[in-house]
Amino acid sequence: MTAHAKTVLPGTAVAVGGADFPASAVLLRGFSGRGKSDLAFRLIGAGATLICDDQVALERRQDDKIIAEPVESIRGLLEVRGLGLLKYPVAPPTQLRLAVDLVSREDVPRLPDPETVDILGVPVAVLKLHAFDASAPAKIIRAIELVHRPDLLV
Repeated sequence: MTAHAKTVLPGTAVAVGGADFPASAVLLRGFSGRGKSDLAFRLIGAGATLICDDQVALERRQDDKIIAEPVESIRGLLEVRGLGLLKYPVAPPTQLRLAVDLVSREDVPRLPDPETVDILGVPVAVLKLHAFDASAPAKIIRAIELVHRPDLLV
């Protein structure tokens, strides 16, 4: 894969950051109706910042970092069932560090082995979660902490 490769992928992305680690993009992936936008809405309520809903622009930079940005035609818009189309501030271009595959509750592993997914030729950590579990936002925030602090994982 050459440097500066670009693509637009289906999914919803938010930037998750903390006091002890820089903001990282999280790409929520799954079939229509799996809860991508709903989970993004709850993550935003927990302090995340919207990158883009429904489609995400990704670019591989020369340093092999994948950067997530909004698709301009839908910039700042989040569709939330029951509320409608909402406007939000948008995060600046943010390094993608985690993909979350939204699956049925039965398909969420209790003790997952580390997994990655290839995005533009770069391995990105991936989790399988059920979007509508109450703990899903907290698990994502903790997973981003673990990307920056793997010593916290037993």
